[in-house]
Amino acid sequence: MSTDYQFKPHEQPFMLGSPATPDHPTRRKVFYLLIGIFIGLTASFQNGLLVANLTQIQGEMGLTPVEGGWISVAYNMTNACVTVLLYKIRQQFGMSLFSKITLFFLLAATSMQWLVSSNLLSATTGIRIEPYYLELIARGFSGVVASAMTVLSIFYCLQGMPTARRISGLILGFGLVQFGIPLSRIISPYLAVDGQLEGLFLFQVGLALICFGLINILELPPGNTEKVFEKLDIVSFAFFASGLAALAVFLVQGRILWWTTPWLSYPLIIAVVTITIALWIETHRKNPMLQVRWMRSRTIIAFMITGAVMRILLSEQSVGAAGLLANLGYGNDQLIVFYAVILAASILALVISIFKTNAMDLRRPVIFAVALIAIGAWIDTGVSLNSAPSMFYLSQFMIAFAAVYFMGPMVFEGMFRAIANGPAYIISFSVIFGISQTVGGLAGAAGIQAFTTIRTQMHYADMVSSMSGNNPAAMAQILQGVQRQATVAAYDDLFFLMAVSATIATVYLLIVYFYYRYNKRNPLAKELAALAEMMGKK
Repeated sequence: MSTDYQFKPHEQPFMLGSPATPDHPTRRKVFYLLIGIFIGLTASFQNGLLVANLTQIQGEMGLTPVEGGWISVAYNMTNACVTVLLYKIRQQFGMSLFSKITLFFLLAATSMQWLVSSNLLSATTGIRIEPYYLELIARGFSGVVASAMTVLSIFYCLQGMPTARRISGLILGFGLVQFGIPLSRIISPYLAVDGQLEGLFLFQVGLALICFGLINILELPPGNTEKVFEKLDIVSFAFFASGLAALAVFLVQGRILWWTTPWLSYPLIIAVVTITIALWIETHRKNPMLQVRWMRSRTIIAFMITGAVMRILLSEQSVGAAGLLANLGYGNDQLIVFYAVILAASILALVISIFKTNAMDLRRPVIFAVALIAIGAWIDTGVSLNSAPSMFYLSQFMIAFAAVYFMGPMVFEGMFRAIANGPAYIISFSVIFGISQTVGGLAGAAGIQAFTTIRTQMHYADMVSSMSGNNPAAMAQILQGVQRQATVAAYDDLFFLMAVSATIATVYLLIVYFYYRYNKRNPLAKELAALAEMMGKK
């Protein structure tokens, strides 16, 4: 777009740091939308490929489970931390520079991974780099980039949407993040052949190169920028980021080493202290990055809890069903159809959410999503040693549908509550939503791991105590079988717990929903009125 073009009043950027939204011709809209979808999928691959291939990465590099855990920590800690700064970075430096720097770091990280894994770097230069430490650095960059690329994807999708449905670009951008794990599980057997990581890293380099080329071929329209960073921002961010990083360490390594490991108390204490200091600083600042008083209001706390609880319940799929199948001996190459079913459900949910989400009734889809999780978990109860992936297709289709379907209404509600109070509140919403999803996912995985471990030990002890046998040679094999039975029984307990929890959550949400309906009140009435007034003035 020509830099001489003068934007009409309705085409002006909605807020500082956002691109303008001009009336593009149809062909350009289609290209913007396609680029936004590709960038969103690339962002989703950053975590998906790590989750799908962590075992292979550990095996290829000769890592212990604890060292593999540090790779997960590197990704999750940076992914949760950077959300706080992204908004101000865009405001001060603009979307064009922001997007190019983001993808440059991704390209640099993935290129180094490929060069080291393929031995090209050592063969051509004689330089040897320890693959493990490079992987830690690369995954740290990937966490930053994934968060930034999600924002970039949303802005491209917004440009590609018709004016009347432009807000649906938010749903599309956030929804695409959910595709990463099933897509990664489907393609990983073809990338990491015989455990070799070179093909995997080359694929990531290719994605980064394509994204980098696309954003240079078709850039986002310019927006307004100004100097917004203050010295106290760095202090506040340092405490907040340290706390989130320490919390990631506690949640990831806790489920690997077990929670009673003495040194794990230190990251937990650091997390509590540093996050408290950061929130105190933000509460007493003249121009805070985070609107702490708004964030601790009853409605926002309820919103944050709802998002975190949904992510914990959805761990029934990502950690529960997937964990059971892994314990039953099924590998990625045997679960391609299983994850294809999950991907199909995710695509269907995203399409329906884009076209059917109603701003005047955002609670009903969330209730429907929680109910689907409850039904899916009830179906999964009664598993046995003979359970096969095909037995989970229906239940996991429902849960995968719920994982994407709830996202649109949650994003809408959070954005409405933030925008109605002013653009400065959007960064607070971004932080709340991002942290509730990241920490909720880690907490869900940690909780499930702890629950299944404890229940496995209890079932194993009960089974062994009821055994009788005098053949020591056969006992080792028998005990191995008992261990598998105890593990399956523990996962059955997990599915029952998730089913009961999701059912209770559904009933509670229904009671609240009908309460508002009976009193003819909309829980977002205040925010919708403020938005209508803002649009009228514009």
